[in-house]
Amino acid sequence: MPAAPDLAVVVPVKGGPLAKSRLGAGRALRRDLADAFARDTVAAARAGLPDALVVVVSADPAVRAWAEAAGCTTVTDEGAGLDAAVAAGVGVAARAGARFVCVLLGDHPALRPAELAEVVPALRAAAPAMVPDADGTGTAMLVAPLGPGAAVPTRFGAGSAGAHRALGYAWVEPDAPGVRIDVDDASSLAAAIAVGLGAHTRRALGRATLPGVQATIHREPGESPGSALLDDGVEVQVPLDSVVLSGLLHLRAGQRVSVELDESGLVATRVWIVGIGPGETIR
Repeated sequence: MPAAPDLAVVVPVKGGPLAKSRLGAGRALRRDLADAFARDTVAAARAGLPDALVVVVSADPAVRAWAEAAGCTTVTDEGAGLDAAVAAGVGVAARAGARFVCVLLGDHPALRPAELAEVVPALRAAAPAMVPDADGTGTAMLVAPLGPGAAVPTRFGAGSAGAHRALGYAWVEPDAPGVRIDVDDASSLAAAIAVGLGAHTRRALGRATLPGVQATIHREPGESPGSALLDDGVEVQVPLDSVVLSGLLHLRAGQRVSVELDESGLVATRVWIVGIGPGETIR
């Protein structure tokens, strides 16, 4: 009989075509990116915590298939919400005899194995303990003890960092950007790109590079949509999410770019510079 694991890592993964709707990209790209984020998260957990039992919770059969191929245990997410998905994974960990459980959301594409190897022991020492996300409002990770009668209450969702603190979790802010950056929208993806993406996410973004038309930045993208002038003089909007998907954190007025447009032809869905960003090569 195999020995009980000391630590179990529970990774909930939504998966499917509705994942990461706040990224603002097309459905197919969002699906591919969500899958890549999860693969990079799981790969970091497997490498950084090699003795841990990794439990992936997902309603998506494709996610469960690749997770099992990667050596993880899987359980089906029954669709009752994130806390219920976490509870299902914690149940698997408890039945396996784990002494501690680490809940790590499956959207950390910049996560480094070395960060997990350093941060998780610190959280165990303070357990129950949690790491807030980069904004300080959400929860990127939490660690709690398991055992007879040990409960692992969670309150994931909007404002979860404060909710977990109210439940008694110690608040720990490690110097580990890959742990704290969980990607839900364009700005958090930009932050992950700046830190450095995992291999799966780099490939997913690389596959998104498609032919486009030429334009010149007119107003820089920022808090409000920027704009660009096509070569025929038409001005199109340049939302922030169309820029960060290509890894472009700063664009200046007058800069030449390639753009893809939506069906109206007046809003950029992707902006890039040939030779710069994921999947681009110098020609």
